[in-house]
Amino acid sequence: MAAILLDYVYNKRLKNIEMLYTFIYNIDMNSVLKGVLEEELERNLQKQRVFSNELAKYPKGSLVVVKVHGDQYLYRKYRDGDKVASIYVGPVKSDEAKKAYEDRDKYIKLKQDIKDLKEEEKKLRKAVEIYG
Repeated sequence: MAAILLDYVYNKRLKNIEMLYTFIYNIDMNSVLKGVLEEELERNLQKQRVFSNELAKYPKGSLVVVKVHGDQYLYRKYRDGDKVASIYVGPVKSDEAKKAYEDRDKYIKLKQDIKDLKEEEKKLRKAVEIYG
C-alpha cells in the first residue's frame, strides 16, 4: 500500500496534499471496512457452529396425535433410512408431551436461525470480496 502511495506522490499524480489525504483516507476506510466484515463473517460462522451443535441435541421428526379408544396419545415419527419409525411420547396432556412440543419449537427456531445465518454469510462473503 505504501508503494502505491509513493508511486502516486513521486509521479505527481496527486497534485496537492488534499488529494493525498483523500487517497489515504479511502485506503484506510476500505481496509477498516474489510476488517469489520471479516470479523462479522467469523462471528457468523461461529454462531452457525454453536447453533448446529445445539440443534443436534434435539430429536428429529414430526409430532403426531393418535386417537386410541377415545384417548389421545402423542408419537414422534421420523425416518430411519427408507422406513418411517414411531416413538411413543405419552398422553397428549402429559408433561412428556409438553416437553416434546417445546423441544420441537426450539428445533424449528434453531433451523430457521441457521438458515438466516447462512443467507447472511453469503452476503458477508460477497461484501468481503468487494472490499478485498
